[in-house]
Amino acid sequence: MENNNIINEKRCVLCNKPYNYKYAMFGRGCLDNLYGLLEFSKPPRFIWNKESYLCTQIAWKNHKFFLSKNKKYALAQKYIALNYLNRMNYGFLDDIKEGILKDINSISVFSKNMVDTISFSLNDIYKLFNYTQKFDELIKGFQNINWEDIDEKIAENFIKSMSFIFDVSKKVDPISYAVFYSMQYTFWQIVVIGGMLKDKKLSARLLSNSLSLFGKEPEDLIIQDSITDNLLKKSVVFRDTIKELTEKYGSETGMFDLKDYEKDGVLLKFEGGDLLYSLHKATMFVKAIKNEDNTWNLEGEINDTYDFTEFKDLKEYVDNKEEILADVFSTLLNNFGVVSYEYGVIKKYDVKIKFNFSNYKID
Repeated sequence: MENNNIINEKRCVLCNKPYNYKYAMFGRGCLDNLYGLLEFSKPPRFIWNKESYLCTQIAWKNHKFFLSKNKKYALAQKYIALNYLNRMNYGFLDDIKEGILKDINSISVFSKNMVDTISFSLNDIYKLFNYTQKFDELIKGFQNINWEDIDEKIAENFIKSMSFIFDVSKKVDPISYAVFYSMQYTFWQIVVIGGMLKDKKLSARLLSNSLSLFGKEPEDLIIQDSITDNLLKKSVVFRDTIKELTEKYGSETGMFDLKDYEKDGVLLKFEGGDLLYSLHKATMFVKAIKNEDNTWNLEGEINDTYDFTEFKDLKEYVDNKEEILADVFSTLLNNFGVVSYEYGVIKKYDVKIKFNFSNYKID
Protein backbone atom coordinates (compact mmCIF):
# COMPACT_ATOMS: atom_id res chain seq x y z
CA MET A 1 0.00 0.00 0.00
CA GLU A 2 2.85 2.36 0.86
CA ASN A 3 4.53 1.67 -2.51
CA ASN A 4 1.30 2.51 -4.37
CA ASN A 5 1.11 5.87 -2.59
CA ILE A 6 4.65 6.64 -3.70
CA ILE A 7 3.90 5.64 -7.31
CA ASN A 8 0.72 7.70 -7.43
CA GLU A 9 2.17 10.74 -5.69
CA LYS A 10 1.56 13.93 -7.60
CA ARG A 11 4.02 16.80 -7.50
CA CYS A 12 3.37 20.39 -8.41
CA VAL A 13 5.08 21.21 -11.72
CA LEU A 14 5.96 24.63 -10.31
CA CYS A 15 7.36 24.05 -6.80
CA ASN A 16 7.80 20.25 -7.05
CA LYS A 17 6.10 19.70 -3.69
CA PRO A 18 3.72 16.71 -3.38
CA TYR A 19 -0.02 17.29 -3.30
CA ASN A 20 -3.11 15.06 -3.31
CA TYR A 21 -5.73 17.41 -4.73
CA LYS A 22 -7.61 16.86 -8.01
CA TYR A 23 -5.52 19.24 -10.14
CA ALA A 24 -3.27 17.86 -12.89
CA MET A 25 -0.37 20.32 -12.60
CA PHE A 26 -0.42 22.59 -9.55
CA GLY A 27 -0.90 22.43 -5.83
CA ARG A 28 -3.51 24.82 -4.49
CA GLY A 29 -1.00 27.26 -3.00
CA CYS A 30 0.93 27.64 -6.24
CA LEU A 31 -2.29 27.91 -8.22
CA ASP A 32 -3.48 30.80 -6.05
CA ASN A 33 -0.10 32.53 -6.47
CA LEU A 34 -0.24 32.14 -10.24
CA TYR A 35 -3.47 34.11 -10.45
CA GLY A 36 -1.59 36.97 -8.80
CA LEU A 37 1.54 36.55 -10.93
CA LEU A 38 -0.44 36.64 -14.14
CA GLU A 39 -2.72 39.41 -12.85
CA PHE A 40 -5.88 37.37 -13.41
CA SER A 41 -8.95 37.76 -11.26
CA LYS A 42 -9.67 34.84 -8.96
CA PRO A 43 -12.40 32.55 -10.35
CA PRO A 44 -15.97 32.71 -9.06
CA ARG A 45 -16.73 30.42 -6.12
CA PHE A 46 -18.88 28.11 -8.23
CA ILE A 47 -15.94 27.16 -10.50
CA TRP A 48 -15.11 23.58 -9.58
CA ASN A 49 -11.69 23.25 -11.31
CA LYS A 50 -9.72 26.43 -10.79
CA GLU A 51 -6.69 24.99 -12.61
CA SER A 52 -8.65 24.32 -15.79
CA TYR A 53 -10.20 27.78 -15.46
CA LEU A 54 -6.72 29.39 -15.28
CA CYS A 55 -5.52 27.50 -18.36
CA THR A 56 -8.65 28.62 -20.25
CA GLN A 57 -8.05 32.23 -19.24
CA ILE A 58 -4.46 31.99 -20.48
CA ALA A 59 -5.63 30.55 -23.82
CA TRP A 60 -8.20 33.31 -24.26
CA LYS A 61 -5.65 36.00 -23.39
CA ASN A 62 -3.52 34.63 -26.22
CA HIS A 63 -6.56 34.59 -28.57
CA LYS A 64 -6.65 30.81 -28.75
CA PHE A 65 -10.01 29.06 -28.62
CA PHE A 66 -11.33 25.49 -28.74
CA LEU A 67 -7.96 24.00 -27.75
CA SER A 68 -7.76 20.44 -26.50
CA LYS A 69 -6.89 19.95 -22.84
CA ASN A 70 -3.33 18.89 -23.68
CA LYS A 71 -2.71 21.95 -25.84
CA LYS A 72 -4.31 24.27 -23.32
CA TYR A 73 -2.20 22.92 -20.45
CA ALA A 74 1.00 23.02 -22.54
CA LEU A 75 0.21 26.60 -23.52
CA ALA A 76 -0.30 27.50 -19.85
CA GLN A 77 3.11 26.18 -18.85
CA LYS A 78 4.86 28.10 -21.64
CA TYR A 79 2.96 31.29 -20.82
CA ILE A 80 3.76 31.02 -17.10
CA ALA A 81 7.44 30.35 -17.87
CA LEU A 82 7.55 33.40 -20.13
CA ASN A 83 6.08 35.56 -17.37
CA TYR A 84 8.71 34.43 -14.90
CA LEU A 85 11.49 35.09 -17.43
CA ASN A 86 10.12 38.57 -18.13
CA ARG A 87 10.25 39.35 -14.41
CA MET A 88 13.93 38.41 -14.30
CA ASN A 89 14.62 41.34 -16.66
CA TYR A 90 17.96 40.11 -18.02
CA GLY A 91 18.82 41.05 -21.59
CA PHE A 92 20.70 37.78 -22.09
CA LEU A 93 17.34 35.96 -21.87
CA ASP A 94 15.86 37.73 -24.90
CA ASP A 95 16.58 34.93 -27.39
CA ILE A 96 15.12 32.34 -25.02
CA LYS A 97 11.97 34.42 -24.47
CA GLU A 98 11.56 34.86 -28.21
CA GLY A 99 11.82 31.09 -28.65
CA ILE A 100 9.12 30.40 -26.05
CA LEU A 101 6.88 33.09 -27.55
CA LYS A 102 7.33 31.47 -30.95
CA ASP A 103 6.23 28.13 -29.46
CA ILE A 104 3.18 29.82 -27.90
CA ASN A 105 2.20 31.33 -31.23
CA SER A 106 2.49 27.96 -32.96
CA ILE A 107 -0.22 26.39 -30.76
CA SER A 108 -3.66 26.47 -32.36
CA VAL A 109 -6.72 24.31 -32.77
CA PHE A 110 -5.31 23.23 -36.16
CA SER A 111 -1.72 22.46 -35.12
CA LYS A 112 -0.97 18.75 -35.16
CA ASN A 113 2.19 18.75 -33.04
CA MET A 114 3.34 21.08 -30.28
CA VAL A 115 6.74 22.60 -30.98
CA ASP A 116 9.34 22.89 -28.22
CA THR A 117 11.97 25.26 -29.58
CA ILE A 118 13.12 25.84 -25.99
CA SER A 119 13.04 22.86 -23.63
CA PHE A 120 12.47 23.58 -19.96
CA SER A 121 10.71 22.45 -16.82
CA LEU A 122 8.49 24.94 -15.06
CA ASN A 123 10.09 23.95 -11.76
CA ASP A 124 13.53 24.92 -13.11
CA ILE A 125 12.20 28.30 -14.27
CA TYR A 126 10.61 28.85 -10.87
CA LYS A 127 13.86 28.05 -9.05
CA LEU A 128 15.77 30.42 -11.33
CA PHE A 129 13.26 33.16 -10.56
CA ASN A 130 13.79 32.61 -6.82
CA TYR A 131 17.56 32.76 -7.30
CA THR A 132 17.24 36.15 -9.00
CA GLN A 133 14.92 37.43 -6.28
CA LYS A 134 17.48 36.47 -3.63
CA PHE A 135 20.28 38.04 -5.66
CA ASP A 136 18.36 41.31 -6.14
CA GLU A 137 17.81 41.57 -2.38
CA LEU A 138 21.52 41.06 -1.71
CA ILE A 139 22.43 43.72 -4.25
CA LYS A 140 20.12 46.17 -2.48
CA GLY A 141 21.89 45.45 0.80
CA PHE A 142 25.22 46.04 -0.85
CA GLN A 143 24.34 49.71 -1.43
CA ASN A 144 24.89 50.44 2.29
CA ILE A 145 28.36 48.91 2.53
CA ASN A 146 31.43 51.10 3.04
CA TRP A 147 34.33 48.90 1.96
CA GLU A 148 36.91 51.19 3.54
CA ASP A 149 35.53 50.81 7.06
CA ILE A 150 33.87 47.39 6.84
CA ASP A 151 34.69 44.69 9.38
CA GLU A 152 36.58 41.73 7.90
CA LYS A 153 33.99 39.17 9.00
CA ILE A 154 31.11 41.21 7.59
CA ALA A 155 32.92 41.57 4.27
CA GLU A 156 33.60 37.84 4.13
CA ASN A 157 30.01 36.94 5.01
CA PHE A 158 28.61 39.30 2.41
CA ILE A 159 30.77 37.85 -0.35
CA LYS A 160 29.96 34.31 0.80
CA SER A 161 26.25 35.11 0.60
CA MET A 162 26.76 35.61 -3.15
CA SER A 163 28.40 32.21 -3.65
CA PHE A 164 25.20 30.56 -4.92
CA ILE A 165 25.45 32.47 -8.23
CA PHE A 166 28.83 30.85 -8.93
CA ASP A 167 27.51 27.35 -9.60
CA VAL A 168 29.35 25.79 -12.52
CA SER A 169 26.76 23.01 -12.80
CA LYS A 170 24.21 25.53 -14.10
CA LYS A 171 26.22 25.93 -17.32
CA VAL A 172 24.72 22.89 -19.01
CA ASP A 173 21.21 24.29 -19.48
CA PRO A 174 20.87 27.35 -21.79
CA ILE A 175 18.26 29.08 -19.62
CA SER A 176 20.06 28.64 -16.31
CA TYR A 177 23.34 29.51 -18.05
CA ALA A 178 21.88 32.85 -19.23
CA VAL A 179 20.47 33.65 -15.77
CA PHE A 180 23.63 32.76 -13.84
CA TYR A 181 25.78 34.52 -16.44
CA SER A 182 23.68 37.67 -15.94
CA MET A 183 23.91 37.54 -12.14
CA GLN A 184 27.68 37.04 -12.26
CA TYR A 185 28.10 39.89 -14.73
CA THR A 186 26.09 42.16 -12.42
CA PHE A 187 28.11 41.02 -9.40
CA TRP A 188 31.44 41.99 -10.95
CA GLN A 189 30.11 45.29 -12.25
CA ILE A 190 28.30 46.49 -9.12
CA VAL A 191 29.84 44.72 -6.14
CA VAL A 192 33.49 44.61 -7.20
CA ILE A 193 34.06 47.41 -9.71
CA GLY A 194 31.47 49.76 -8.24
CA GLY A 195 32.21 48.87 -4.62
CA MET A 196 35.31 47.03 -3.55
CA LEU A 197 37.46 48.60 -6.28
CA LYS A 198 35.70 51.97 -6.41
CA ASP A 199 38.83 53.83 -5.28
CA LYS A 200 41.22 51.66 -7.32
CA LYS A 201 40.77 53.12 -10.77
CA LEU A 202 43.33 51.01 -12.62
CA SER A 203 42.08 47.74 -11.12
CA ALA A 204 38.50 48.66 -11.90
CA ARG A 205 39.39 49.53 -15.48
CA LEU A 206 41.23 46.27 -16.09
CA LEU A 207 38.52 44.13 -14.52
CA SER A 208 35.82 46.01 -16.43
CA ASN A 209 37.63 45.32 -19.70
CA SER A 210 37.78 41.60 -18.89
CA LEU A 211 34.00 41.36 -18.47
CA SER A 212 32.74 39.92 -21.70
CA LEU A 213 29.30 40.04 -23.24
CA PHE A 214 28.06 36.94 -25.02
CA GLY A 215 30.38 36.03 -27.88
CA LYS A 216 32.65 39.06 -27.53
CA GLU A 217 36.32 39.01 -26.72
CA PRO A 218 37.96 41.81 -24.68
CA GLU A 219 40.44 44.01 -26.48
CA ASP A 220 44.05 44.18 -25.35
CA LEU A 221 44.77 47.41 -23.48
CA ILE A 222 47.56 49.92 -23.89
CA ILE A 223 47.54 52.40 -21.00
CA GLN A 224 49.47 55.62 -20.64
CA ASP A 225 47.95 58.27 -18.41
CA SER A 226 48.73 60.50 -15.44
CA ILE A 227 46.83 58.31 -12.95
CA THR A 228 48.94 55.26 -13.76
CA ASP A 229 52.12 57.37 -13.90
CA ASN A 230 51.48 58.52 -10.34
CA LEU A 231 50.85 54.97 -9.17
CA LEU A 232 54.22 53.90 -10.55
CA LYS A 233 56.09 56.88 -9.11
CA LYS A 234 54.67 56.18 -5.65
CA SER A 235 55.37 52.44 -5.81
CA VAL A 236 58.26 51.26 -3.64
CA VAL A 237 58.73 48.23 -5.88
CA PHE A 238 58.97 50.39 -9.01
CA ARG A 239 61.37 52.88 -7.39
CA ASP A 240 63.61 50.15 -5.96
CA THR A 241 63.69 48.28 -9.27
CA ILE A 242 64.63 51.40 -11.26
CA LYS A 243 67.33 52.23 -8.71
CA GLU A 244 68.74 48.72 -8.92
CA LEU A 245 68.77 48.78 -12.73
CA THR A 246 70.46 52.18 -13.00
CA GLU A 247 73.16 51.10 -10.58
CA LYS A 248 73.65 47.78 -12.34
CA TYR A 249 73.59 48.84 -15.98
CA GLY A 250 73.91 52.65 -16.09
CA SER A 251 76.49 53.59 -13.49
CA GLU A 252 79.40 53.69 -15.95
CA THR A 253 77.81 54.89 -19.21
CA GLY A 254 74.93 56.93 -17.83
CA MET A 255 72.49 55.13 -20.12
CA PHE A 256 71.17 51.67 -20.84
CA ASP A 257 68.49 49.72 -22.67
CA LEU A 258 67.34 46.82 -20.50
CA LYS A 259 66.69 44.64 -23.57
CA ASP A 260 70.42 44.59 -24.21
CA TYR A 261 70.95 42.85 -20.88
CA GLU A 262 67.75 41.01 -20.00
CA LYS A 263 65.78 40.00 -23.05
CA ASP A 264 62.77 38.85 -20.96
CA GLY A 265 62.66 42.04 -18.91
CA VAL A 266 62.49 42.16 -15.12
CA LEU A 267 59.65 40.77 -13.04
CA LEU A 268 57.62 43.22 -10.94
CA LYS A 269 55.62 42.09 -7.91
CA PHE A 270 53.85 45.11 -6.51
CA GLU A 271 53.52 45.56 -2.77
CA GLY A 272 49.97 46.78 -2.37
CA GLY A 273 47.27 49.17 -3.49
CA ASP A 274 45.89 49.57 -6.95
CA LEU A 275 48.90 48.06 -8.71
CA LEU A 276 48.70 44.90 -6.61
CA TYR A 277 45.16 44.17 -7.76
CA SER A 278 45.90 45.16 -11.36
CA LEU A 279 49.19 43.46 -12.22
CA HIS A 280 50.21 40.07 -10.94
CA LYS A 281 53.10 38.70 -13.01
CA ALA A 282 54.21 41.80 -14.83
CA THR A 283 57.50 42.27 -16.68
CA MET A 284 59.14 45.62 -17.31
CA PHE A 285 61.39 46.92 -20.08
CA VAL A 286 63.01 50.33 -19.80
CA LYS A 287 65.45 52.66 -21.54
CA ALA A 288 67.22 55.20 -19.32
CA ILE A 289 69.44 58.23 -19.90
CA LYS A 290 71.10 60.13 -17.07
CA ASN A 291 70.90 63.93 -16.97
CA GLU A 292 73.59 66.35 -15.74
CA ASP A 293 71.61 66.96 -12.54
CA ASN A 294 71.70 63.20 -11.77
CA THR A 295 68.02 62.72 -12.65
CA TRP A 296 67.04 60.19 -15.28
CA ASN A 297 64.83 60.19 -18.35
CA LEU A 298 62.95 56.90 -18.43
CA GLU A 299 60.98 55.37 -21.27
CA GLY A 300 59.47 51.95 -20.76
CA GLU A 301 56.59 49.55 -20.64
CA ILE A 302 55.13 47.02 -18.22
CA ASN A 303 53.48 43.96 -19.74
CA ASP A 304 51.09 41.50 -18.15
CA THR A 305 48.38 39.02 -19.08
CA TYR A 306 45.29 40.00 -17.14
CA ASP A 307 44.02 36.74 -15.72
CA PHE A 308 41.60 37.02 -12.80
CA THR A 309 42.56 33.62 -11.41
CA GLU A 310 45.94 35.06 -10.49
CA PHE A 311 44.34 36.74 -7.45
CA LYS A 312 45.13 33.50 -5.62
CA ASP A 313 48.76 34.65 -5.41
CA LEU A 314 48.09 37.95 -3.66
CA LYS A 315 48.51 36.67 -0.10
CA GLU A 316 52.16 35.89 -0.80
CA TYR A 317 53.19 39.53 -0.85
CA VAL A 318 50.38 41.74 0.41
CA ASP A 319 51.11 44.43 2.97
CA ASN A 320 49.33 44.54 6.34
CA LYS A 321 47.34 47.69 5.57
CA GLU A 322 45.33 45.87 2.93
CA GLU A 323 45.07 42.53 4.65
CA ILE A 324 41.25 42.50 4.82
CA LEU A 325 40.65 43.24 1.15
CA ALA A 326 43.50 40.99 0.06
CA ASP A 327 42.06 38.15 2.13
CA VAL A 328 38.75 38.41 0.31
CA PHE A 329 40.36 38.73 -3.11
CA SER A 330 42.88 35.96 -2.63
CA THR A 331 40.33 33.37 -1.49
CA LEU A 332 36.65 33.82 -2.25
CA LEU A 333 36.91 36.15 -5.23
CA ASN A 334 39.57 34.01 -6.83
CA ASN A 335 37.25 31.01 -6.71
CA PHE A 336 34.41 33.11 -8.11
CA GLY A 337 36.71 34.35 -10.87
CA VAL A 338 37.53 30.79 -11.90
CA VAL A 339 33.82 30.01 -12.27
CA SER A 340 33.12 33.23 -14.17
CA TYR A 341 36.01 32.35 -16.48
CA GLU A 342 34.30 29.00 -17.13
CA TYR A 343 31.06 30.83 -17.95
CA GLY A 344 32.86 33.27 -20.23
CA VAL A 345 31.87 36.25 -18.08
CA ILE A 346 35.54 37.03 -17.40
CA LYS A 347 38.14 36.62 -20.11
CA LYS A 348 41.87 37.17 -20.10
CA TYR A 349 43.72 39.60 -22.30
CA ASP A 350 47.08 41.35 -22.57
CA VAL A 351 47.75 44.72 -21.00
CA LYS A 352 50.65 47.07 -21.67
CA ILE A 353 51.38 50.11 -19.48
CA LYS A 354 53.68 52.67 -21.06
CA PHE A 355 55.55 55.35 -19.12
CA ASN A 356 57.80 58.23 -20.08
CA PHE A 357 59.33 60.09 -17.13
CA SER A 358 61.61 63.09 -17.53
CA ASN A 359 63.96 64.20 -14.75
CA TYR A 360 63.09 61.18 -12.61
CA LYS A 361 64.84 61.39 -9.23
CA ILE A 362 66.39 58.28 -7.72
CA ASP A 363 66.78 58.44 -3.94
